[in-house]
Amino acid sequence: MNTPWIEVKEYQERESPAAPGFREYFWQAVFACQVGIMPFKEWVKLKWGFNASALFEETLDRQRIFLESQFRKRLESGQEEPDHRTLAFRFICRPGENLLVSIVGKIHARTREECLEKALAYYRELSATFPYDYKLVPARDEDEFMRISGDDILASSENEAALAQIKRAELPIYLNRYAPTIQGLWRSGARAHEQVWRAMGNSPTPLLLNIVMRGTVLQPLEREHLLKYDNEISNVKPNEFVDEKTLGAFKQWNKTYTERRLNPWAKFFYLQIHFVSACRIEDTFFRIAGTTLALSQDGKDSKSLPGYQVVFPRSGDELSWRRKLRNLDLIFFGSYLPAPRLSEIADLDEVVAAMRLPYSPPEDGFPNLSFAAPGTE
Repeated sequence: MNTPWIEVKEYQERESPAAPGFREYFWQAVFACQVGIMPFKEWVKLKWGFNASALFEETLDRQRIFLESQFRKRLESGQEEPDHRTLAFRFICRPGENLLVSIVGKIHARTREECLEKALAYYRELSATFPYDYKLVPARDEDEFMRISGDDILASSENEAALAQIKRAELPIYLNRYAPTIQGLWRSGARAHEQVWRAMGNSPTPLLLNIVMRGTVLQPLEREHLLKYDNEISNVKPNEFVDEKTLGAFKQWNKTYTERRLNPWAKFFYLQIHFVSACRIEDTFFRIAGTTLALSQDGKDSKSLPGYQVVFPRSGDELSWRRKLRNLDLIFFGSYLPAPRLSEIADLDEVVAAMRLPYSPPEDGFPNLSFAAPGTE
């Protein structure tokens, strides 16, 4: 097995919510791997079923198992692990080149030696569990790390519209900022991500899509807030701003949302989605990604979702956002939810909906899109 180049430094994001003991973890290690997408004629040889459709179901199932295995918590206390182990999927477009797909991993520790040891163990785990439909090749030196991680695109830019976060919609139940607010969910379809990859592959300017996850848990006080908030929304009466039928839809949605969040065996993750560029990002990308990740229908019996929203850094915050994205830190922008941290937390089904590795369709592949091939192992 190849050993990746690992960036190890003394670093800690003070603004991130910390698990118990995290303040002792002053060292951070980051590594990057390029993901190789097999051509269909090679990929189809992996099928266990009778046809390519069965292969497609198998690869989605492997991805789900891989993502679920990233969840960790301290069993004795039910709290987060303090090492902030984090994983990002990155899709990188550099005009004139094929679309590059990569993963970036991060872990914290108390000493430099422990940090390097933990990072190598994390890389070995990813190599052993990453879906074998894909080739995983680590960056072997700093230059490769910079290219595979998209560090050049994450560098500073003077364009304020060159960085944005795609979030689930947060909607007041009537037109008043102090009214109770509901939140959407991430949901997608088996083939919905194709339009994201195709749009990125045709971007006229450098562009990076960063989707990052880190295991977390709901705190008892947050659960109490959810219950109280659901009760508050249930007691809202129709008024001049909202009619009875619309209010009923809001109440039913919030009840479904609350039940998902209070499921005692649910696995939760921080999940954040950002676009980054050196130039102004076209609104097209936000709409395509938002539609894909908050898909209205994923079956004939499913209900529409509240949708998505796009947020930009406040004036003066762009450099901080770029630094946090480079270091796989969380970015908290504010929320009107009863417990604001919930705006960045997703359950396993949402993570599976948002984090999707590309595949090669039959015959000639996607129109006007090719994936970058990694170097030799």
